[in-house]
Parts: sequence; C-alpha cells; structure tokens
Amino acid sequence: MADEVDVLLQMYQEQHNQARQLETQRATLTNLIILIASAALGFTAQRGLEMIMLVVSLPLVGLGVYGVLACLKFHERSVLHHRAARLFSRSIEERLTSLRINDGWAQLHTQQRRRFPRTFRVRLYHLWIALHVGVAVSGAALSAVICIRG
Repeated sequence: MADEVDVLLQMYQEQHNQARQLETQRATLTNLIILIASAALGFTAQRGLEMIMLVVSLPLVGLGVYGVLACLKFHERSVLHHRAARLFSRSIEERLTSLRINDGWAQLHTQQRRRFPRTFRVRLYHLWIALHVGVAVSGAALSAVICIRG
C-alpha cells in the first residue's frame, strides 16, 4: 500500500508542478505584453498622434486580445491540473483514511471564504483578463483618436 501511496503522491505533486509552470508562463507572457504595450504607448506619446502611429496602436489591440485568449487557455489547463491533483488526493485519502486531508482543505476553504467574503468570489484569472482587455482597449481608443484627428 505504501508503494501505491508513493505513486499517487508523485502524481499529485506532478499535477501541482504543471499548474505552477502554467502560472509562471502566464506571468511571463503578461509581463512581456505589458512591457510592449508600455513601450508602444510611450513611443506614441513621443511621436504624437500622427496617422503613421496606427502601425503602433493597432497591434496593441491584437496583443491585448492574444493576452486574453492565452489567459483563458492557461486557466483551462490550470483547472485541469488542479482537478487531477484533487483526484489523486482523494485516492491517497481512501488508502490512508486517518489523514482526513480533504476535510482539512474543506475547512480551510470555508474559513477563507468567511474571512474574505468579497474578494473570495473574485477569480484571479478575471483580473488578468481585465488587464489584457485594457491593453486591447487602449490600442483601440488610441487608434480611434488617431483616425479622428487624421
């Protein structure tokens, strides 16, 4: 039985490692997008709102949309890995019932919800998506202003 638990524990850890890697990739991508967007906005501020600056402002829209899609995909994969880890955790608890691992997690979850009732409901990936939407909207707004000023 110890060998089974060792295998399940290793599989559990692998799922969490995969989820952690996805979060690192999401953070890296977001940092890169914010860096590019900041440089584009700074460059546009220096050069002024000339028509040629559409070459800078329009790609911001695509960059923001790409960021949104990537964050959605990272979230989907992360949910998959966390659910797989939960399955392995349940299997471990079935073999070692005295541990009551999942009861502990449930209690912690309930305490967290009570302590932070408003922010608990906010999903972190929604915040990341909002950031990327902001990049897309800033590119679209900047492009619109450039076209209007023509």
